[in-house]
Amino acid sequence: MKRILTLFLLAACLLSCTVPQKEVKLPESLEDLEGHTVAVVGGSSTEILISQYPGVEVIRIGLGELAIAVQSGQADFGMMQEVQFDANHLEEKGLKKCLTGYQKGVSGLAFRQDDTLHCNLFNRFLEEFKASGEYDRWNNDWIHRADSMSLAMCPAPEEGEEYPVGITLSFPFVFLTDDAVSGMEIDLMNRFCAQNGLCPEYQVVEFPALIPSLTAGKIDVVLSHLQITEERAQQVLFSEPYYEGAACCFCRDPEAPAPKRSLTQALKDSVKANLLDNDHWKILLDGLLVTLEISLFALLLAILLGIIFCYFRMRRSRWISGFMKIFTDTIRGIPVLVILMIMFYVVFAKSQVTGTLIAVCSFGLFYGAGFSELFRSGMLSVDKGQWEAGAALGLHKLQVFRLIVLPQALRQIIPVFKGEVISLVKSTSVVGYVAVIDLTFAGSIIRSRTFDAFFPFILISIIYIILSRLIGRTLDALERRVYKTK
Repeated sequence: MKRILTLFLLAACLLSCTVPQKEVKLPESLEDLEGHTVAVVGGSSTEILISQYPGVEVIRIGLGELAIAVQSGQADFGMMQEVQFDANHLEEKGLKKCLTGYQKGVSGLAFRQDDTLHCNLFNRFLEEFKASGEYDRWNNDWIHRADSMSLAMCPAPEEGEEYPVGITLSFPFVFLTDDAVSGMEIDLMNRFCAQNGLCPEYQVVEFPALIPSLTAGKIDVVLSHLQITEERAQQVLFSEPYYEGAACCFCRDPEAPAPKRSLTQALKDSVKANLLDNDHWKILLDGLLVTLEISLFALLLAILLGIIFCYFRMRRSRWISGFMKIFTDTIRGIPVLVILMIMFYVVFAKSQVTGTLIAVCSFGLFYGAGFSELFRSGMLSVDKGQWEAGAALGLHKLQVFRLIVLPQALRQIIPVFKGEVISLVKSTSVVGYVAVIDLTFAGSIIRSRTFDAFFPFILISIIYIILSRLIGRTLDALERRVYKTK
C-alpha cells in the first residue's frame, strides 16, 4: 500500500509540473507546417490531408491524445474539427487555434455498399427532417449551445429490428453520460430508428477500425461524423450529408498564464475531473468488471485447451505429436493482438458473437498454446520411474497421475504459470480494438473527454498493479500448498 501511495504522489508531482516548450512560428498556411510535428487522429480525413506534405512529421494517435500531445511538446501542432476544439474548451487548457476554416467537408452515414435499403431510408428521413425546420434547430442547439451536454434527446427505441451502429467517442457528436450514450449524432440516429422501426445497438469502436468493422459485417452503419471522400466512397455507401464543418490547426498558446496549483490541489482537481465529474468512476468500474470477466474465462479456457494440446503433443504417434507441435508453435508465434483481430474480422466476421466472447476465445487459444508446452515440460520433469513405482503399488494410471505425478509436476509448473496468468490479465488491455470497453479503453474514454495527460494512465496502472499483486498472492498460496503435499 505504501508503494501505491508513493505512486499517487508521483503522479501528482507530474500533474503539477509544467514542461518547457520550444517556440514555434505561427503558420499562415498548411505549407508552413513543413518541418514541424503534427498530431492527427489515425485514419481521419485530416491525416489524409496532412500526409500530402512530405516535410511534415505526422503523429497518428487517438482523439483523446491530440491535446495532450501538443501540451506535452510531443507535437508542435494538432488538428481536429473546429467544433470539437470549441466544445471541449481547449483554450482553457492553454491551447489556441492558429489555422481555421480549412478542409471544409460534409459528413454522412456510412453503410455497406449493398445496403441501399437503409441508406435510402435515411436519406428520406433526412430530407423530411430538413423540410420540417427541425434540422436547423437541432444543428444549432448541439453546435452552439454551451449546455449541449444536458440537452434533451430523443430516446432510443426499445423495440424493433436490431441495428448495430458503430460509433467513436468525440464530443459533442458522441459522448457518455451516466453509462448512456449521448450526443448530437446519437440524437439523430435515435430519431431515424424511431421512424423506421429499428432498435439501435451502439458499439464503441476505435476510429481506424470503424470501416473494417462495417465491411466485415460486425456493424450495419458507421455514425462518427465521417467525412465523405472519394477514397472512402470506394469501400462504403455514403448517405446524403447531415453535417458540414471545417478543421482547425491548434498549438500551445505562449501567452496563456501557467496554472499555479499546489501539489494537493492538482491531485484534487484530477480526481474530480477524471473520477467524480459525470460519474467517470462508473465507466472505470464497468471496464474493470469486463477486464476481470475476460481474464477469468480466458484463463479457464486456456487451461482446458492447454491440457488438450498437451495430451496430443505427448502422444506416441509421430504424426499427431508433430502436427500439434506445428500448431502450437504457430499460435505462439503470432502476436495476441493479431490473433484477436483475425478472430474478430475473419473467423467470426459474419456471426453475432460479441466482442467479449471473441476476446475470451482469442486469449484462451493464445495462452492455451503456451500452457500446453508448460504442462508438457512439467510432465517430462517427472521421472518415468514414478509411473512404474505407482504401478508396482497396484495403482491404476489415473491414480498414479493424480497422487504421484501431478503433485511433482505442479511444483515445476506453478512458478512459471503465475507469470503467465498475470501476463494474460495485462494482455487484455488491447480488447478495445474489437469494440470492448475494458479497463484500458475506459481510461481512453475519460481522456477523450478530460484531455488529462497523466491521471487516467497512472490510475489504470495502479489498478493493474493491484490486480497483479492479488493474483500473485493467490498463486503463491497455491504454490505453498502444493509444496506441502507429500
